[in-house]
Amino acid sequence: MKKLVLFICLGLMHSAFAQKGDELLVYSLKGNVSVIENNKESKLKIGKVLRPGCSIKTQANAKLTMVCKEGKPLTLTKQGIFPVTRWKDSCSTGSKSVSSNYFQYIWDQLYVRSDEYKREHIEATASVVRGEPTEPGNDSLEMKLYLALDTVCYSSGNFLLSWLPGNDYKGKYYFKLVDVNDNRKVYDDSIRGNTLPLQKLKKQMKPGHYYAWETSAKQTGWVAGGTINYLSPQTVKNRILTIQNDIVVPEDLAARHFRTAFLLEQEHYLADAFIYYQKAAKAGPGIKLYSDKLGEFKKQFQLSKY
Repeated sequence: MKKLVLFICLGLMHSAFAQKGDELLVYSLKGNVSVIENNKESKLKIGKVLRPGCSIKTQANAKLTMVCKEGKPLTLTKQGIFPVTRWKDSCSTGSKSVSSNYFQYIWDQLYVRSDEYKREHIEATASVVRGEPTEPGNDSLEMKLYLALDTVCYSSGNFLLSWLPGNDYKGKYYFKLVDVNDNRKVYDDSIRGNTLPLQKLKKQMKPGHYYAWETSAKQTGWVAGGTINYLSPQTVKNRILTIQNDIVVPEDLAARHFRTAFLLEQEHYLADAFIYYQKAAKAGPGIKLYSDKLGEFKKQFQLSKY
């Protein structure tokens, strides 16, 4: 017999209880899941908004994790029938934490991608903002550096140090890497383009050391790019395991990969975050949040070739 999780929604869309703070969103599920709204049944998906008026029916071994707007995950692993109003007083959180901030982010991101949000905002119109043309001048020669690259924790993997050239500069750049521990230059070179693979620098770095990198062009002086915290593979592996095991609520594989990626990015393990964003998008191909975030990450750090 198939394991089935059945949601029966009674369609009480205008209930006084059905306020935004009372809505739940499906974060992770395992097993066959259906939702019935207004007498129509369809397969439940990640990101579905669950409003009061729905009841949840679970078979043995079914696992469901929902998330509140306040950033609190709620789980259901028992067999039976449970109305959504069962959790109306369960969403309050005592204090902010890394996990509550993450689940609040998840609620926001899934909600704006939900069918419910789109229906409620169908009449909203987006105005076009036209930027003023930039006058040419010396300022346009300056390179622009990414704040997110201020510190990069790195051991291995595909990732680029990158910067934005001023005034569409096409000439050579000069790059140098300095060991912060003894202020010793360990690498310098001239390069074409405005990116440099971190893998190219691995031979010059030692685990446990910090390295500062700088770049310059003919029209500019040296510009500080940021710091690389070069770590051993085991150090990174241990950090990833800690992140993965930090949450005790049930997660499907794609959700687990995405949470790992997001928290790695927050801690500046950018190459490893890239790996797990790719894993999340592959494991959850129908979940737009995962593919959107991967695309944004690749665009932000100029990783389109990977």
